[in-house]
Amino acid sequence: QSLKADLIDLDELNTGERKEGAYFAAMSFVSKLGGAVLASAAAFMLGMTGFVPNAEQSDGVKLALVFLMGGAPLIGYAVGLLFFARFRFGAADHARVRAELDARAAARDSRAS
Repeated sequence: QSLKADLIDLDELNTGERKEGAYFAAMSFVSKLGGAVLASAAAFMLGMTGFVPNAEQSDGVKLALVFLMGGAPLIGYAVGLLFFARFRFGAADHARVRAELDARAAARDSRAS
């Protein structure tokens, strides 16, 4: 969660605009879209493997459930790890961004006075 705020500060430094609403709306949309896609994929996969409600499940259905509960999240985390493996924006970087934003604000306030 704090990474979002840090990147919003970096975006403000680069563009001069605060766009928290746009960032949080986009993240909320992607999260909801991901949930909908995953629920649809899970229903499709269970249907393809022969899932029957309130009945003893076949080995194929049990394997699909194990994959949906363990394998799919593992793959998702692995993909996320690949995306963030080369991402570098630490505390020192954020401190530099905040210092520059604070200096801009101080200069803007002194001109307004």
